[in-house]
Amino acid sequence: MRLSFAEQIQNANVLLHENEVEKSIENYQEALSVATTPEQKLHLYSVLGRLYQRTKNPELSIEAFENALGLMEWNDQLGTPIDRASILNNIAAIQSEMDKAKAIDHYKKALSIYAEIVQNGESDYGPHLANTQFALAEVFAKKKDYYFAKKYYKEAIKIYESLKDPAYLKLRASAHYQLGNIYTEEFNLFDAKVHYTKAQSLFENLIEDGDYALKPYLAAVLNNLAVTLNSMEEPQKALQFYGMALKAYQELSDLNFDIFQPYVASTFNSLGIVHSEMEDFDKAIQNIGQAVDRYNELADAKPQEYTHYLATGLHNLGLFHFELRNYDKATDYFGQALEIRKELAAKQPEDFDADFCATALNLVELYQSELENKVDFTFKTRALELLADVEKRLGKYGDNLPVIKNMKTDFQHYLDYFTGINEEHLSVHHVLRKVNNLKEEIDETIYPSEKMVFQQEIMNLLEDNFNKYPTIDRLKFELALAHVNMSWLQLRLEEFGDAEETILRAPILESPLLSLSCNLAHSYLLRDDMDKAMALYAELSEKVNDLNESYMEIILKDFETLRRDGIDHAGFKIVAERFK
Repeated sequence: MRLSFAEQIQNANVLLHENEVEKSIENYQEALSVATTPEQKLHLYSVLGRLYQRTKNPELSIEAFENALGLMEWNDQLGTPIDRASILNNIAAIQSEMDKAKAIDHYKKALSIYAEIVQNGESDYGPHLANTQFALAEVFAKKKDYYFAKKYYKEAIKIYESLKDPAYLKLRASAHYQLGNIYTEEFNLFDAKVHYTKAQSLFENLIEDGDYALKPYLAAVLNNLAVTLNSMEEPQKALQFYGMALKAYQELSDLNFDIFQPYVASTFNSLGIVHSEMEDFDKAIQNIGQAVDRYNELADAKPQEYTHYLATGLHNLGLFHFELRNYDKATDYFGQALEIRKELAAKQPEDFDADFCATALNLVELYQSELENKVDFTFKTRALELLADVEKRLGKYGDNLPVIKNMKTDFQHYLDYFTGINEEHLSVHHVLRKVNNLKEEIDETIYPSEKMVFQQEIMNLLEDNFNKYPTIDRLKFELALAHVNMSWLQLRLEEFGDAEETILRAPILESPLLSLSCNLAHSYLLRDDMDKAMALYAELSEKVNDLNESYMEIILKDFETLRRDGIDHAGFKIVAERFK
């Protein structure tokens, strides 16, 4: 015998109370089939809509709610505006994942109902209005329609500010947090910081009052504040907030390792990156090392999720040790990262070929440094092997992505270098680098006698190598320039005859250095050979150097330097007056 309407409702209620949701739905459906009044049907459609929503059956849920709306449209005396707004919100909540445009439409209809009720003086419905505004903002944010998302978040906040219930304080904090995220997306860093800070204060107060479930939200806010402050070029403050976020995530990880340990690793990584940007590579290594330890453990448990993070951490450790010239450690970390990225690229080339090439090119750069430091050609062999692999991988992709285009440029640079480098070029490069270091030593000294020690070393290095490789133009030029600098120091040390000999020994270039002629003129003048000096000064007075400075100006500056060294000569004044 078929049960009555009342019996079906009673059975359904009992089953629902016992959490037999699917069976309760069957009884509610049976009750609906025998319902005799519109009020009964409206109630049952609303109940079924919520139960279908609970059992994750969105299509049937929407159908039930829309049937309820249809009844109210057919009979405007059925239900209340509040009932209609509630159903509209329920439909919109389901559609927010399925059809955002329809969700927005339904939320706006509900919003209109609540707004009218509140305007008519029923302020008790202010929270419903705010919650609908918040939900509408969420959908606009998902659509990346940030103008309206910000509008409705802010309108919701205005209402929440007048409500003291912790539930609304939580929503207010969440609205500020979401506004911070939106302003971050828009790169409006100041406003992002303002809203994150407000969210931080609200979440801290709620947690202090015992709502410990909000700790993950506070940790996220602290992390985002750190990101924002770093983007605002306030790295010290960023480090402070990353430190606070790290402490929060470590406490959460102690309670739920699987969920929050990845955040601990990520925060250590962020701390390392900020320290590296501040060129504090020791602390960068310390923090990235902590991240790598954790990613190593996470990758063992869930390789598909965390192995690429492990590779990135190892790659960064290689970079930081490279900056500190710890070449052995840098080679080791780059090597570990390369092996992992090679395995990842074998399975997912489109996702990880670029990562492999980035590490390979950094390792090639390191091999260049090692080759130049140690003059060991095994580094050339290793580099060319890596470059061959990089060429194959990069060749599969076009130049539409800037990162690929840049790597192709770097690849060609290193290929040209390693293909063309030989013992002769490397030896010369090695010498020229030593020369540059000695030039820096000269710049750091004050007295000519101190400078002369380093200049003599430069001269010896260049002469030895020029004798070995007389056809290399760069060596010839550097040697001629060394004669210029040597002769000038000799003039300042009152070694006028030696200065002339140095000048006359200088190698002859296709485009002779006029500074040699300038120093030769000074040596003639200081040895009272005025005719020869004046002839050279006359030629130089019509010339300019590469910086478009006239040689007459240079000559007069040289006279001032010599006077400061205690060397004066009547000819200085004669030259100055003749070539005004």
